[in-house]
Amino acid sequence: MKIGFIGLGNMGTPMALRLIAAGHELSVWNRTEERTKPLIHEGAIAAATPAEAELGADAVITMLLDDAAYEEVLFGVHRLIDVLSPGLLHILCGTISVALCERLTVEHANRGVDFVAAQVSGQPRDAAEGRLSILAAGSGQAMKRARPLLETFSRDIAVAGDSPSLAFAMKLKATFPPTS
Repeated sequence: MKIGFIGLGNMGTPMALRLIAAGHELSVWNRTEERTKPLIHEGAIAAATPAEAELGADAVITMLLDDAAYEEVLFGVHRLIDVLSPGLLHILCGTISVALCERLTVEHANRGVDFVAAQVSGQPRDAAEGRLSILAAGSGQAMKRARPLLETFSRDIAVAGDSPSLAFAMKLKATFPPTS
């Protein structure tokens, strides 16, 4: 499968390396270009922009830091949201707010893009060894398409439901349980 991978930090790099090892063709982009070098060495193609990473891809996986990074890449200077092709699968692995996830769900639906939120838990070494735990949410069709990709760097995948924002809401609830 042809995949655009955006966000090559401590977690993104080993996740992307696992996808290459599984035989996927990756086009990679990172805000800090230096971070693409280990993946290029393993056969990935460097993209000059997030849009170039998406070009011709079957799926895009994003592993960015936070809401601000996603806003910049999707809606800011890079405007990735405008080039997502109908039929594409977007797997969002970074941690974002429920509000941003709900906005992205609408934006993706309006463009005919399958959208899966996949909260990853673990350390970079877990990603490198394919042992991350994932809490994912998205439509049945989107999850069916995403599962084989997620399995390359995870040991287990729990599905929270059809709405991508459920993955973030459930993580928040588990991280900050109500107090009495």
